Amino acid sequence: MANSLLNAFSLLTVALNRILAWLDRGVHYASGYILYYLFRGLKPQTHTRPRTISEGRFYSPAVVITGASEGIGLATARHLASKGYTVFATAQDEAELSKIRTAAYEQAHPRHDHQRGTAGGAIHPALMDVLSADSIAHCAAHIESTLAGDPDRPLVGVVNNAGYCMISPMELTSDADVRRIFELDFWAYIAVIRAFLPLVKRNKGRFVSVGSYGGYVNPPLWAPYCALKAALEGMTRAWRLELMPFGVGRCTSEQFWVIATLG
Repeated sequence: MANSLLNAFSLLTVALNRILAWLDRGVHYASGYILYYLFRGLKPQTHTRPRTISEGRFYSPAVVITGASEGIGLATARHLASKGYTVFATAQDEAELSKIRTAAYEQAHPRHDHQRGTAGGAIHPALMDVLSADSIAHCAAHIESTLAGDPDRPLVGVVNNAGYCMISPMELTSDADVRRIFELDFWAYIAVIRAFLPLVKRNKGRFVSVGSYGGYVNPPLWAPYCALKAALEGMTRAWRLELMPFGVGRCTSEQFWVIATLG
């Protein structure tokens, strides 16, 4: 009986969270656009969307995704590539990169016609350990060098996805474990954004930081995770308003509406 009640309560909190998240997003986006309109005018959108420019030329803007060797990161990389984006799918080591290389090959050589994506889209594996400042800087330089200022492939998006969810009673969770999850799920997000900000600012692109309903709803055993996701939500909203005058967008996304965010 207790388990049934707990499951029902969990489903209820998820449903309520979705409603709250969309209301919250609507209020913040509306207020942000009103402020931007008053001070700078509405920011452009079409440059973040893949499209055919002319015969023989396809506009394929680039997107960087962290933690893209499996799960939602890999699914997002596949989906964006199928829509025509040039995707730099990053992972922390060679073992993880091998999974991305397999996905890149399958994306380029689909078994069935219905799996074939838009011409121009592709997945490019890239090594980046988000816990290493040197690795992040090297990856950012590599991607900038690869794109080489190509007007048909500007970097218009960075998706902060690398991270993990720790479920543990706070009383029994060590300080080291709390710091570890904040390093990966919060501080690493900041480091990645700062590394790619000059290039994204130049192209008036977008940053998407993967959030969670834990930033709104606080179930037991999730204290460290809820704390960092709430911190991520607050930081993102404030930083977004700082970047809007430069034409740069930022948001957190629980449902990973990356296409809508980039577009």
